[in-house]
Amino acid sequence: MYGTCGDWVYVLEDWGMATWATGYRAVESMRPAPDEEIVCVMVNAWNPPPRIIHAPGDGRARQAEFGQDTGEDSALDAALHAAGAVFPSVGEVDEGAVVAYCEEDGPRLPVAVFTAVGALRSVRRSGSRPGR
Repeated sequence: MYGTCGDWVYVLEDWGMATWATGYRAVESMRPAPDEEIVCVMVNAWNPPPRIIHAPGDGRARQAEFGQDTGEDSALDAALHAAGAVFPSVGEVDEGAVVAYCEEDGPRLPVAVFTAVGALRSVRRSGSRPGR
């Protein structure tokens, strides 16, 4: 499904991976251009882990697994933290605490990631409900 929200165009795919993510490195016409921002969120049902790819408009793409930020201290990273979509890492807490956090809070992670991306760019799919 394709749609628009303000200046944004979005594509929702329900086959487990994101088409853009599978080809942007190999297909030149799919590579992020300067001044073109792309946020790709994919659950990766058949090829875990779930991932976020962010091309902020500088011609480069950064990625993070669900539960992490991109490490770029970007607006996306701030939105992920604010939505509770970034888990603590070993180094911040001990490994047992990280495992317990992931097991307990892992199921809510996709909602937190999509909430962060939506809040970042005020994108809301037509007909969507909060938390869906």
